[in-house]
Amino acid sequence: MDYFNAYVLTSLSINAEGNVTSRNVAVTFDVFEAEAHKGKGLEHEFEVFPVPGKWREDAEQSTLIASMRDFGEMVKAMQDEALR
Repeated sequence: MDYFNAYVLTSLSINAEGNVTSRNVAVTFDVFEAEAHKGKGLEHEFEVFPVPGKWREDAEQSTLIASMRDFGEMVKAMQDEALR
């Protein structure tokens, strides 16, 4: 399975209680954009997450969509059988 990298850009900030926290500010698929974000200052960083190329198929689906896809596969199998 092919993978591609998603870069989550983060920045350090001070919350209402005065604590330093890291917060997500953007997502990009471009390593150069991620490196440029990191180069803006010490408070900027990014995390890399590998994402499967077939993420849409792996994403959570409603039971209706899953049932419709199963039904479509059954119809295709029946059509293929009928053509033999």
